[in-house]
Amino acid sequence: MRRRRPGPPVLVLISLAVAGCAAQAPVVPSLVPPAVTAVSSTAAPVPAAQLAAHPHSGHAGGEVRLSGEGYPAHGRVVFTFHGRQVGDTTADAVGRFVEVAVHVPDSFGDAAPGTQFTIGGTSGPVYAETPFVLTP
Repeated sequence: MRRRRPGPPVLVLISLAVAGCAAQAPVVPSLVPPAVTAVSSTAAPVPAAQLAAHPHSGHAGGEVRLSGEGYPAHGRVVFTFHGRQVGDTTADAVGRFVEVAVHVPDSFGDAAPGTQFTIGGTSGPVYAETPFVLTP
């Protein structure tokens, strides 16, 4: 009868080839990487969206055209100017929209020229923003 030496168990890996059975050489225990536990998440990663304003600056009450990509296909995209809703659109089949007109709220007319605000676009968990600078 063979006696087993004390210590960690020896791991032997055998792989099966698609065309038949082929055994690999025994694995040397010191060369076996440690086991890694995989952790899965049920939440899907949120895709990165992009939002662009044209022009990048303007006055209160002025028109801004927004274009974006990376939004959910056929998803409703809501636009905000410094947190205030200023419009919406529906993304196309690949999650894009082009040159959607919105207006800078007149209520921001008291802001000092050069003040930077944020224009945001949200569709479900997907959000992107772009800066906008107020001019006189």
